Amino acid sequence: MAKFPRLRQIREEMLQWEVTDLAARLPSGKPSISSIYRLEQGLPIRLVNVQRVFNLVNKELNNVLDATSEIVRV
Repeated sequence: MAKFPRLRQIREEMLQWEVTDLAARLPSGKPSISSIYRLEQGLPIRLVNVQRVFNLVNKELNNVLDATSEIVRV
């Protein structure tokens, strides 16, 4: 299980995406929209799904984020 504490801030301020935009860009539809909402509320979800979200966000930001400082394992 893991968290991505700055996800909402990055999504809204840097990418200017809605949660549905983020979910639509994820390959194979994982994680679900409800899991993304939980992640944004500070709740942990499966590490593999956090990594999928992080990878997409980081790719859109030209790989400027560091996974070791953004993803918190719980």
